[in-house]
Amino acid sequence: MPFISVIIPNFNGRPFLEACLHSLSRQTYAHFETLLVDDASTDESLSFVLAHYPGTRIISLKKNVGFASAVNEGIQQAKGQYIALLNNDTEVDENWLMELHHALESHREAGFCASLMINYNDRNRVDCAGIGFSSWGRAYKRGEGGLVNHYGQPSFIFGASAGAAMYRKVLFERIGLFDEDFWAFFEDVDLSFRAQLAGFQCLYVPTAMVYHIGTASHNKKSLKLHYTGYRNKQWVIFKNYPAYYLFKYYFKYGLSEIKTVWTDFKDGFFLSPFIAHWLIYKDIFKLIRKRAEVQGLRTVDIQYLDAIIDKSHDKLKRLGIHGL
Repeated sequence: MPFISVIIPNFNGRPFLEACLHSLSRQTYAHFETLLVDDASTDESLSFVLAHYPGTRIISLKKNVGFASAVNEGIQQAKGQYIALLNNDTEVDENWLMELHHALESHREAGFCASLMINYNDRNRVDCAGIGFSSWGRAYKRGEGGLVNHYGQPSFIFGASAGAAMYRKVLFERIGLFDEDFWAFFEDVDLSFRAQLAGFQCLYVPTAMVYHIGTASHNKKSLKLHYTGYRNKQWVIFKNYPAYYLFKYYFKYGLSEIKTVWTDFKDGFFLSPFIAHWLIYKDIFKLIRKRAEVQGLRTVDIQYLDAIIDKSHDKLKRLGIHGL
């Protein structure tokens, strides 16, 4: 019985799979299974994995359902006590699983762990050292673009990028799986917030290193990407903010949203805010039910949340450095 289940969502990721799966085959920690959840790829992903990595369990989806649903299918079929999520466009250090496993075994208070994700093409630079959350209502990649050696200390942080993270399976049993209505984008921010509200802390593990290419499966010029991301950011706030935060940070969050709309307008995405708001209002009653469920699982107080909401990121915002 594997102790860890590594779940790799894949959509037309054939160019990346060799490096990803080969690096997993070299892990110093041996008690794991690998599940590739293929999200209705039309390339040669499945034939390549069957031919070269026959030990990989393949879950082949009949239609494209998006990141959140694909990952959930993997979690539901996983046999391990720990669930590791990994993007297909990554290469992992040989000690990646061992370091994450050791971190969770050594810190019983931690419900999930964030890896140190490093820029694949510039390995002195950070891609993401876990997720931070600003009092402006913005999630952001900790350390993005910074020097790797500046992020060498383990610490408890807001959340983990689902591109390279490990979770106790009991966390999902307690708070539920990824919200499939997100489709993709910010589903890991939402899950991190829900986990924190329910008392599951996130530990950043800098010795668990992953080299990440980045946004391999998405077209950055896609209108759907823009309006989905815009909608999902607002869903995170509405579902997870305690009422006190909705009032305390309403003005700051409103200002940051105005800036986002203006940026989209300048980039030619005039329709994305309108489509996003229509989608929000269309599902408002479902959203209200979800908020009630999330807040009903909350076990932490405002003082704890204040400790994990990053105030220092405000200074970066004034310099024009945006969150996710």
